[in-house]
Amino acid sequence: MNKLNWDGLRFFIAAAKGGSLTAAAKSLGSNQPTVGRHIDSLEAELGIKLFQRSVKGLVLTEEGIQLLGHCREIQSLVVKIERTVCGEEDISGTVRVALPEGLCLEVLTPILPQFYLDYPNIRLILSVSSNTANLTRGDADVAVRLFRPSESNLVIRQLGKIEMGLFAARSYIDTFGYPTQPGELSQHRVISYGEQLATMPENLWLMEHTSPAAQVLNSDSTSTRLKATHAGVGISIQPRMFVKTNPQLVPLLEDLTLPAHEMWLVYHKDLRQIARLRAVVNFIASHLTAPGAV
Repeated sequence: MNKLNWDGLRFFIAAAKGGSLTAAAKSLGSNQPTVGRHIDSLEAELGIKLFQRSVKGLVLTEEGIQLLGHCREIQSLVVKIERTVCGEEDISGTVRVALPEGLCLEVLTPILPQFYLDYPNIRLILSVSSNTANLTRGDADVAVRLFRPSESNLVIRQLGKIEMGLFAARSYIDTFGYPTQPGELSQHRVISYGEQLATMPENLWLMEHTSPAAQVLNSDSTSTRLKATHAGVGISIQPRMFVKTNPQLVPLLEDLTLPAHEMWLVYHKDLRQIARLRAVVNFIASHLTAPGAV
């Protein structure tokens, strides 16, 4: 091997991530034959098989798994170089923000018009997922997390705590009544979290105070649970900060203290000097801070 085709590594990473030539082609804006040729060429250069091909797609070989680990290290280094050389002071460009679905839809999105008045030349990419974005690999530039990050290469800033409460629609209360104590929840219809979030502390509390028959709807989607609550399907746990955008919901058992979530704003240390990132960070910090923040 005299010279490694670096472009071939790009196609290899996309194929490994997508699990098929078609998925890789779509992510790269290319086509399946081109992706296949680049991978064939890379395998020939290295003298190893990187994938086992089948009708179900591509499966990494042991050699492929090893190469993918090295490629991710290279990818992280390239991201770091880009961050270092792009520290311009022009407040424009793209910033990728990863945050939970509920905070995006109910807290951040309603205040975006003000953001764009202040920073009309910044383009935001909002990544909404319950999975944790890897900032070192460049999955996002800024993230809002519901746990304290432990990575040493991140700048972290606590926004406060998200207090949780029980809510229902007026139509539900008119039909099924108003619980006056936690013990009465077993007599009511409830909306709980889905399988992925079932072990969250507030959901475990709800499970302990309701019967399986009362759990009429389960979903990991915050917007689904919120919409179902609006529709009068049942009682659900929601962040109290959602009341601002959902004033029609009726808070229940307001003296009740449910498990809360810490809220952290994080970004990579390499991005500290980039003006557009500082603008986004400062805007989120000033507008997304939960009541009672510390």
